[in-house]
Amino acid sequence: EGLFETWRTYCGHPFALREHLARMAKSARILKIPFDPRADWEGRTLELARRNRMLGGGGAIRLTITAGAGEVNLVPTDVRRPTQLMLFRPLEPGLAQAREHGVGVHLMDFGSGVNANFRRLKTLNYLPAVVGKLEARKRGCFESLYRLADTTVLEGTTSNFFIVKNGKLLTTPVADGILPGVTRALVAKVATPVAPLVERRLCENDLFEADEMFLTSSTIEVVPILRVGRRRIADGRPGELTRELQVRYRRNVARRLGVNVDELGE
Repeated sequence: EGLFETWRTYCGHPFALREHLARMAKSARILKIPFDPRADWEGRTLELARRNRMLGGGGAIRLTITAGAGEVNLVPTDVRRPTQLMLFRPLEPGLAQAREHGVGVHLMDFGSGVNANFRRLKTLNYLPAVVGKLEARKRGCFESLYRLADTTVLEGTTSNFFIVKNGKLLTTPVADGILPGVTRALVAKVATPVAPLVERRLCENDLFEADEMFLTSSTIEVVPILRVGRRRIADGRPGELTRELQVRYRRNVARRLGVNVDELGE
């Protein structure tokens, strides 16, 4: 068993590292995997970026921890020596274009039998996400959203989503079993002055009737959704509030890192 976290780097520096490490520590406690969020993860991130010659640019760091070597047994041993692996990767090509022009998403049927408590953890059991990404790609979409049998739509394979309706920002509550996305929380915070947030269960028809819709994650930031399957969202263009939140999010990143917005790169 194991867990992972992925955080963005801008100018070689990690963003929202504290939030990502706190989430991993909470998940590690549940799986009883030793993990110290107070270790020098920022220093390790900077060193990894340096070795990949990315100190001046952006990328993503993935930290994976497993329970380590041991007997093949479903019951973990009392003494655990976890394995930790940090990988640096460049950002996916086309992210700037996706943020500027918007994307399509696919609704993927998702079994409701998975315990909601474990859906909130970033475990290595990522098969549904892999299938979802493949299904999206096959249909020319950027992402798949998980849809339950009752038409409830939970989240994306590697993202959260929001809709805008009548000036309000709507998103699925964490209590419904979604991942408590770091970027989801940051976007909700920067949206406070411009749009009230409503957390409630969202179904397929809510998406089709939305005024605007967008995805959030650490690597993609805020990406407008223009269509769900073959159905266009509103006028099929990125909405005004989505554009406003893209700007506010980037300003927040720049402020926290102590740099200018134009230094953030893609």
